[in-house]
Amino acid sequence: MKKVLLILAVFSLLTACASSYPLGMSEEQWKSITPEERQALLLKQQQYEEEQRVIRMKAAAKERELELKREIAEKKRLDTLYSNPENGNVIMVNILGGQYKYGKRVKNVLEDTYQIARGETKKIELVLQQPKKHYTSTEIVYLHYAQHGNGIYLYLDNPNYNSSKRISLLRDGNWACGSNYKKNLHTSYESLTGMRLFVKEVGSRCGHTRDNRKHYY
Repeated sequence: MKKVLLILAVFSLLTACASSYPLGMSEEQWKSITPEERQALLLKQQQYEEEQRVIRMKAAAKERELELKREIAEKKRLDTLYSNPENGNVIMVNILGGQYKYGKRVKNVLEDTYQIARGETKKIELVLQQPKKHYTSTEIVYLHYAQHGNGIYLYLDNPNYNSSKRISLLRDGNWACGSNYKKNLHTSYESLTGMRLFVKEVGSRCGHTRDNRKHYY
């Protein structure tokens, strides 16, 4: 049993090593002990794995709890902004047209309108139309309104994973009344070309008699 005690004494070091034997033992160590000692170590390995499973479950539950609290706080923040849009806290983004290219395939981007709050990232669907057959499809893209309020960004990929390629709509001093943009975005496999966009602060007093439901281009 002295061999077992010795192995258990360095248990934390052994388990850090990749091994097909219990507790990170080497083949030489495994062969040097008796069947009874092996059985004891196998039991110890099972106990250790169960302890680690419980630890992981508790950590995952704690993380889910924290994530839920963050989501509730963010929803409350956004609800407050949307319920009382002022000072540029909520922006209307109208997509007026353009082309989406994926490889050799080219589709027209149809008109649509969105609202986005300061600090929010929103997954949206571009409505696409095949030029000749006129059937429509959608493509997931992402809108992000910077927390400082100085820019809105359109991403082809989730900005949490790839934020280098984007269309930037930077505040130009005219958002209270509305600003027009024409932009392009190219990546190695897909692109947006000739994208026409209109940006306006929701709730702004400038131009309140205009029809702001669709576009101003």
